[in-house]
Amino acid sequence: MKKTLIATALAALLVTPLVYAEEAKENGEKKEEEKSYSDLIKDLDAHEGLFNLYQDPKTGKMQFSIADEQLDKPFLYFATTVDGVVEAGHFRGNYRETKVVEFRRYFDRIDIVVLNNNFHFDEDSALHRARDANISEATVASLKIKKEADGRILLDADELFLSEALHRVSPWARPGGNQGPAFSLGNLNRNQSRVINKRAYPNNMDVVVDYVFNNANPTVRGSNAVTDPRSISIKLQHSFIALPENDFQPRRADARVGYFGQQVTNMTTADWTPFNDVINRWNLVKKDPDAELSEPVQPIVWWIENTTPVEWRDTVAEGVLAWNKAFEAAGFKNAIEVRVQPDDAEWDAGDINYNVIRWTSSPRPPFGGYGPSLANPLTGELIAADIMMEYVYMSNRWMEHEIFADDAYGLAHQHDENGLYCSQGHLIHSNLIAGRAMADLLGNESIEDNELLRQGMIHVILHEVGHTLGLNHNMKASILWDEKEVHDASLTQGVLTGSVMDYAPVNIAPPGMQQGDFYQYVVGPYDVWAIEYGYSPALDDADAEEARLEAILSRSHEHGLAFGNDADDMRAPGRHIDPQVMIGDMSSNPVAYALGRFQVVNHTLDNLLERTRVDGRSHQRTATTAGRLFGQYSSQAGVISRQIGGVYVERAVVGQGADAKPFTPVPRERQKAAMQALKDHVFAPDVLHRMEPVLAYMQNERRFFNHSGQNEDPKFHSMVLNMQRNVFNHVLHPWVLQRITDSTRYGNEYPLHEMMGDLTDAVFQANKPLTTTSKNLQIEYVQRLLNVAGFEGSGSYDNLSKVAATAQLNRIRAMRAPRRSDFEATSHYDYIKRIIDNAFNS
Repeated sequence: MKKTLIATALAALLVTPLVYAEEAKENGEKKEEEKSYSDLIKDLDAHEGLFNLYQDPKTGKMQFSIADEQLDKPFLYFATTVDGVVEAGHFRGNYRETKVVEFRRYFDRIDIVVLNNNFHFDEDSALHRARDANISEATVASLKIKKEADGRILLDADELFLSEALHRVSPWARPGGNQGPAFSLGNLNRNQSRVINKRAYPNNMDVVVDYVFNNANPTVRGSNAVTDPRSISIKLQHSFIALPENDFQPRRADARVGYFGQQVTNMTTADWTPFNDVINRWNLVKKDPDAELSEPVQPIVWWIENTTPVEWRDTVAEGVLAWNKAFEAAGFKNAIEVRVQPDDAEWDAGDINYNVIRWTSSPRPPFGGYGPSLANPLTGELIAADIMMEYVYMSNRWMEHEIFADDAYGLAHQHDENGLYCSQGHLIHSNLIAGRAMADLLGNESIEDNELLRQGMIHVILHEVGHTLGLNHNMKASILWDEKEVHDASLTQGVLTGSVMDYAPVNIAPPGMQQGDFYQYVVGPYDVWAIEYGYSPALDDADAEEARLEAILSRSHEHGLAFGNDADDMRAPGRHIDPQVMIGDMSSNPVAYALGRFQVVNHTLDNLLERTRVDGRSHQRTATTAGRLFGQYSSQAGVISRQIGGVYVERAVVGQGADAKPFTPVPRERQKAAMQALKDHVFAPDVLHRMEPVLAYMQNERRFFNHSGQNEDPKFHSMVLNMQRNVFNHVLHPWVLQRITDSTRYGNEYPLHEMMGDLTDAVFQANKPLTTTSKNLQIEYVQRLLNVAGFEGSGSYDNLSKVAATAQLNRIRAMRAPRRSDFEATSHYDYIKRIIDNAFNS
């Protein structure tokens, strides 16, 4: 009994403080609830605008309020990186996400709901009543209402912004693509994260948050840009924007002209192509609607950030303003203006109310140039844009991982799904270093005195501004001139291709030919035509307007208006079919142009040592320049290979032009010329022999122990073999081999067995010396044939390709070393026979 009483008393003693604590908590909450709206915000710093922001000056805690009339009303949400680390997928100016959201009330809380804008239901259709069927919206946050008064609702801002509810800051997991440990941010530490900036305007609100992630035991350290991998800071800007209220008229998208846009499927039409896609474009309106040429009511204003090197600013402005020529064809005078951000400017370059050309010098540049824009997903109206430029790509700074890269321009993985990450800066960098050597301009660093640098700067700015006007890439524009015309400056006058949106190489004339323009520094005919389509004012009558737009588009088959974007380009082996849509190519005869480029590289290598070696300095200039020259050579080998098995693609619609066929195989003579060029300049036993005197001097600058674990000798045979492998990767790709056979049914006159026979002749060149590079090549080729035939590895080849490969293996197996060959040559042929026999017998 005593024990029971003692236990009961002890339990009461333990429970009582808990009860009092709960009561105190409830009373405290009740006291908080009893505070009026004005009491809750009276001592807080207020920032009033689209939404009102309130911050406690002592603790930094934030609240925000929305108006009752803002409920159930769509707003744009936009996330952009202010600063981050590339390892985590963040970099300054990175446009991350745009979505349409609504604030919806559910009793005592406010839900933030993301709308689905991918589908259209005509209101005149009965199906409109089923518009929500099987379509999911997303509720990303639910916030408890703190107080209401005078038509306003007070909410906890920290609960929303110090989380990843609105936007996923940490990288998404990528299952299946793991190749070892990856850099990891760890977990978000809300207690260390903080709001570091906020801006409230009548039509938009920005909140900048410094997100701190902790990882107690990181497996990957990251680059030197990461101070301590246990604590990573990502600064992200959240923006809410009121949808524009104006008379902006969306303009329909068309496959014949390349704009970014909004993809919408019409769910209430039986049309063969039920698409309501619209292009992204600025809302340009004439001051004088009746004038043929008028200034706009609101021009597109670009600011040159005060981070831009002063000596470059005039050239940058020239590149931006060059687009005004294209807008004149659309009826606008001075459509674009340029201003310079003062050093004492009170506004931030990340403010979406300003379009800014920004410069950074990052430790690990994620891009060369980046021209993103923000558009209204409902209409395609462009609202804001920035251009991010990396200083390194206009300098001589070298990147170790790029010097001898198989992908000559470092472009293989620079393209994303939206076409926004632009590799033009990478291309410019490679071109400038090689171009200076090829044009004998290595010692001239001043942009005022170096025409190659000046034209290169204008070109890259033209290209990136083009993206912010809504244009995507045009990799087919390089076919404008032939291989001789393109070097005639009196003819080109700054227009080397049909569009500045191409990835063209620096245009260096072959030995014996007068140098023309280095880069395109004037908008091309395609650019003028595309701007006319996108920006010329609409007619009031819908039928007349449709006829007007079709009249513009009906010119798409003209030579100077050729178009093909990243969805068509052949930069990756085996990918896509039209060799005219290729990066790094130039002229309507790219094989002939490539032969001229081979001459330039070889000629430059002949005297490279005397031009790059400087007393008292390391051999870095020699190593970097030689590596870039090799990249130019390797790139042109890839361009040539795309002609084999290629099919030209035409985007013209039915009835346009002289019955333009969508698919036309590359003519036999052009494919044969490509094979001959590969034989003479890529598979030749003495390929790149003029590089041999340079090899002993290709030493990178030593920085303490940086090269530890990586043998520093120039690996010439690997370089050459990798170039040749890249050619095989394309020419022997299963899709290419099958297409060669398929296309014989609609015009291809270079059949598979003949192509394979010519390829074998190019690799095993009779009456030519058997060098170490040719031995490497021949063994690689035999192993590729065994793979195609199905004896080793892949089973992805069609039956006819297997037969063709087996025929060549039998032919090679019968080969013997020439009479009186040395032991080394005999051993080589015996080895080839052995690996074929082993595969056959297995």
